[in-house]
Amino acid sequence: MADAVETSHATPFLCDLMSVGGQMVLTERPAAQDEIGKTMAMATAGVVVQIHSNGRAIPFTERHHHIIQPGDLLLVISPAHGDEKAEGQ
Repeated sequence: MADAVETSHATPFLCDLMSVGGQMVLTERPAAQDEIGKTMAMATAGVVVQIHSNGRAIPFTERHHHIIQPGDLLLVISPAHGDEKAEGQ
């Protein structure tokens, strides 16, 4: 995170993500039924940045390979207001 402080665009994004009332939120939630069997990259309710599965933390770099299982916990970045989809989806 220290490296991000030296960039002009990452810092405002991280501040928004960490602030109350920002445009983006980071949530931890159980995998939804319609996400089970899909990869992290295929999940459509925000951006899955990490999964906790069977005691392991699955990083974002595995988004095209890890298949979401029942009982997985997802860390998701999504819009703060409602179920809005990002532009272009």
